[in-house]
Amino acid sequence: MADKATQEAKVLKLCEEINTLLTVNESGAWKAGDLLVKASAIKVGGKTLTLKQLREKYLPNFAISYLSQLRSTAEALPPAKRKKHLKKGVTWHECEIARRSRNHCIKAEVATKEDSLDDYIDYVHINKGKTLSPKKLMRDRINAATVDNRKTRALQVEQLKKEYPNWMNNCHNLSCLDVLEKLEKESIDVVYADPPYAAFFKNENRKCAEPESKGLETACDSSTIDMALPLTLDIIRQAAKVLKPNGKLVLFQASTEPDRPEVISLLRELGLGTIFPMYWKKSQPQPSDFAIPFSHETERILIAGRNRKAFQGFYNGKGRTDVLDDNVIANALQYNMEYEKQPVSRSFYREVQRGERKYGDRHFFEKPVDICKFLLEKLTFEDDTVIDVCGCTGSMIEACIELNRRWIYCESNETNYNLGVSRIGEVMERVAGIKPEDDDASVSA
Repeated sequence: MADKATQEAKVLKLCEEINTLLTVNESGAWKAGDLLVKASAIKVGGKTLTLKQLREKYLPNFAISYLSQLRSTAEALPPAKRKKHLKKGVTWHECEIARRSRNHCIKAEVATKEDSLDDYIDYVHINKGKTLSPKKLMRDRINAATVDNRKTRALQVEQLKKEYPNWMNNCHNLSCLDVLEKLEKESIDVVYADPPYAAFFKNENRKCAEPESKGLETACDSSTIDMALPLTLDIIRQAAKVLKPNGKLVLFQASTEPDRPEVISLLRELGLGTIFPMYWKKSQPQPSDFAIPFSHETERILIAGRNRKAFQGFYNGKGRTDVLDDNVIANALQYNMEYEKQPVSRSFYREVQRGERKYGDRHFFEKPVDICKFLLEKLTFEDDTVIDVCGCTGSMIEACIELNRRWIYCESNETNYNLGVSRIGEVMERVAGIKPEDDDASVSA
């Protein structure tokens, strides 16, 4: 008991000094942080006190968030490391912004733990006349990384054109309509289309995080309302010409305006009137008009063919539902030998729900590869030919390569094309084992 009382007295003394220091001005922040580190290390009754306990018992006048900043900054910059910065006139507040900025960047995967905190401190100090915040610095870092990634991908694509001329012939940086017009009639088994519907849900009341601030690409050609719908209708017209008698059109719909009358009537007019609607259930309601009490948690998919025969004879195991969620897709894919022995994890579920997104290396609207695999298993056989007319990051093409389907990739936007083709190149080497010297072994069409 005496030992416990002694330790409590030490903590009390340190906290009294912290109270005195923090009531003066910011100059006492460094010393207060050092004292908090010491107080947190003292064992009282065999246990160290948490920051919450320290605040409740000894430092009730200060927010726990502020105390956490004091301690964390002192731990990140002990006296020996902070000395050189203090000589330059760097303040505690600047060091605190730099420390949190570095943490944000590490969490956003645009920095690593090996990155020096000194660089962040120098940047904050040099720009001290500007309005800075940890999130602002993180966005600057992400934007710089995104620009660098775009340049790198453009160089990768040029190299792929030289090394893999055969399968690169199936990658088209053109309007999908130009590519579809050149294909032979009745030559395609599946036309996969995820048109740019982004503008359909834009309105003045829409509130959501800016995807660009997370390093996600957002560019989409023909994404305005007056361009997206005509493009979709033209895709349907061309698909009707190139699809085989038992071919299918997979058409993703705008979540806020699914099954538009123009789309449904044109499908029926062109003989693609056997339609199976499906819903992709996402992990949470999507941001939309906050003035309305409902939001969309699903995305509509129309699968259209000429008759019911077009859908018969394919893989018909688990997953016979019109709602695609994490459990349905995981169980259906596990039903195949490829997934039979693999455990299902929450990370797998998250990838199914939202797609695997890496900062500066993914697109905001891309689809998860496992949904593409699920659809391929339901609609095609090996060596069937699939064209992705709005290819973006190449999720469907990755699924085609892994499941041995022939493929054609189209993407009109150059940034997205470079992103998709560089990804396809990685998949070709990883899955198909294609190397420059045996490029003619490509599984593509």
